[in-house]
Amino acid sequence: MRWNDLFADLEAQLQFGHWEAVEQDAAELTRGLWAELTLMDRLRGALGQRVRMVLADGRIQVIDLKAVGPAWVGGIDETSSVIILRDAILGIDTDLNRAVVPSRPLHAGPSVLAIYRALARRREPVQVVSRQGTTLAEGTIDRVGKDHIDMAMHARDEFRRSSSVQGWRIIPTDAIQLVRASPMGLDDIA
Repeated sequence: MRWNDLFADLEAQLQFGHWEAVEQDAAELTRGLWAELTLMDRLRGALGQRVRMVLADGRIQVIDLKAVGPAWVGGIDETSSVIILRDAILGIDTDLNRAVVPSRPLHAGPSVLAIYRALARRREPVQVVSRQGTTLAEGTIDRVGKDHIDMAMHARDEFRRSSSVQGWRIIPTDAIQLVRASPMGLDDIA
């Protein structure tokens, strides 16, 4: 009887030790997977959710997340569609731990310049907001360069007509925090 107890105890210790090693391996694998994820991957896992972000100008932007690109996010807030640049996001106040993280990291997708070009093609009136939170321009994006956009400035509630254009502005893309369009403006672009 004593031998049976001894062998049972040794077997239990062996199984516990094996299980502990499996748990350690799983924890290390999980840490390795997390080390490969970018913020954009985490946000992609939250598509369809309401996300609360702290932006470069210090304000809080809440959007229903609709699209995530390599360096931008798109969604709808209480008034309009917005494209927010990754570099303008200083923090996320939404718990992304429950988001389903995509199985593959995001390496491709339309660039923010491609989004700007689509807005220009559609002649969509937009508001361009700087990293300091000021409106840089309202109107229509006329052209998109490698590192800048050309804006025809006019009221956002007017179509771009030569009679409504009040001037032009060239805006470096690295000065932009977000671009705001009508609620329907980004639906089939992003």
